[in-house]
Amino acid sequence: MGNVTIHLIAFSAGLSFLFALGEFLRTKLSRQAFVQGLLFLFAAFFQTHTYLTSTELYRLYPHFYLVHLPFTACIGSLLKQYFSELWNENPNKNRFSFWELIPAALVLGLMFPFYLSSAEDKIVIHNSYLEKGVPLRFQIIILLAVLPIFYAAYYVFSHMVRYVRWESFKKSAHLRLVGLVVGFGAIASAVGVYTLFFHERHGLQIVSFFIACLVIGIYLLRQKSPELWGEVQRIVIEEKKYQTSQLGAFDLDTLHQRLKSLMETKKVYLDETINLEKLAKQMQMSEHQLSEFLNIHLKKSFFHLLNHYRIEDAKELIKNHPEKNILTIAYEVGFPSKSTFYDAFKRELGQSPSEYRKKFKK
Repeated sequence: MGNVTIHLIAFSAGLSFLFALGEFLRTKLSRQAFVQGLLFLFAAFFQTHTYLTSTELYRLYPHFYLVHLPFTACIGSLLKQYFSELWNENPNKNRFSFWELIPAALVLGLMFPFYLSSAEDKIVIHNSYLEKGVPLRFQIIILLAVLPIFYAAYYVFSHMVRYVRWESFKKSAHLRLVGLVVGFGAIASAVGVYTLFFHERHGLQIVSFFIACLVIGIYLLRQKSPELWGEVQRIVIEEKKYQTSQLGAFDLDTLHQRLKSLMETKKVYLDETINLEKLAKQMQMSEHQLSEFLNIHLKKSFFHLLNHYRIEDAKELIKNHPEKNILTIAYEVGFPSKSTFYDAFKRELGQSPSEYRKKFKK
């Protein structure tokens, strides 16, 4: 492959190192930032190895040859851990398990005799690869290192299908970017496996080219949308709430119109005995369903909703009926006492009913 590709791989190696350093030097190093830093660090190892072998510089540093494989075997586990933060809100469920490190341990054990061999032996083995292809033993080791990445891709996409509706995926550019990043990594791994078994001489460089594009793409995404992760996590949490929702049988627009009619036309809030149970019956739904509708879809509690309409009514009475005293108005709009009315009015408008009335006096 051309020199441009080699330089791009070298650039992405340096960029990955800088990314890793930036994550590790954070003032508050969270678990997510630590995993992210390791991912960038291991990507940097992989890219550096490709650069050294592609430029024949490995002859100057033969003992660095293939040292990236145990770290590569950890990437799949790190990716799974990284994205598991999206689906599992309980941090205890996201800890590393011993089983996730088995591929890396196996790779290290199988490669250990090679790492202990002399520099001359390493150079001879590399030269034979270029002529005869990768021996079966090393093919199996490399495949073992790559398989966890396929598992991580399966984990992410299966959870997306499970937790995220197709409509939400189409609407959210943030979710599509997550899918693109994971899919891109899986494709790069698949290309690497293909070239490994069919003896494509530039297979490693092709994979590193994919990774270089991915790292540079992540850099640009972080510049454009620094809150990408937080936005994706917010969407997933909302989708999980939707999946456990008891409003599946209702049309939300119909519920909005029904509630609007009860509040603005029938003015049920004027009844000072109105409660969640009574309103739910008039909405033809259960108390739990109404509470979910108000809190999740309208972002208001039952009492916040009632007080909003009552105070809007009170504002009109204060403005247009100066002869009525504050207590009379409070009772007319449904408040059970003057103190409750004052507290709600001041919370809504930042001033008391008396202060509000003064604005309309000559």
